[in-house]
Amino acid sequence: MIKLEKIRKAYKADNDWIPVLKDVDLEVMEKDFLAIMGPSGSGKSTLLNLIGFVDRHYLGNYNLEGEIVTSKGDADLSRLRNQRVGFVFQQFNLIETLTIEENVELPLLYDGWNYTQTKSKVQELLEKLGIGDKGKKYPKQLSGGQQQRAAIARAIINDPDFILADEPTGALDTQTSSDIMNVFKTLNEEEGVTIILVTHDPSTVEYCNRVVHMQDGVLTEEVR
Repeated sequence: MIKLEKIRKAYKADNDWIPVLKDVDLEVMEKDFLAIMGPSGSGKSTLLNLIGFVDRHYLGNYNLEGEIVTSKGDADLSRLRNQRVGFVFQQFNLIETLTIEENVELPLLYDGWNYTQTKSKVQELLEKLGIGDKGKKYPKQLSGGQQQRAAIARAIINDPDFILADEPTGALDTQTSSDIMNVFKTLNEEEGVTIILVTHDPSTVEYCNRVVHMQDGVLTEEVR
């Protein structure tokens, strides 16, 4: 599904170039649940942004289902990002002035759906994620776990090819973190959703079928 070959990236600081990713090779297969672990500053989020078509300034090759992504411009990458990737973040990133159902339907509206088409799809997904009665509420009226479920709903409403989750349980307590990881596991096992998870929390790794480690820009895979 995803194949990265000899990916290198560096940032310029004053007159020096600081390497962040060093000849990274990675293959992600359909239906994988992959954890990327490592300390702060190791390159995890940089790698995630690259995989999610947010960052195109790197060296090496990115192949997505036989399509070379490396040389695409901003417009093409934006299209790929909107149509093929769902993002879930630590701080939820819900729009506070919109209701939960309005937040979740945004990707559909960007994709050309009209408001009458979105309602039943959004409601069905909210119910599946256990927040079917929260659609008319605003983010601040929900608990952290409920907000993260809404963020997951927004991420998968367009049936993306894969989800990128950056520390999705970092702002949650232990029980709520477990609940959210079970949501991801169900999506992966029952819906066949491919998930790439950035985390520093070893307890989340037990939900994944693969684990790779980032250290100073170098990627290695854990044998399980």
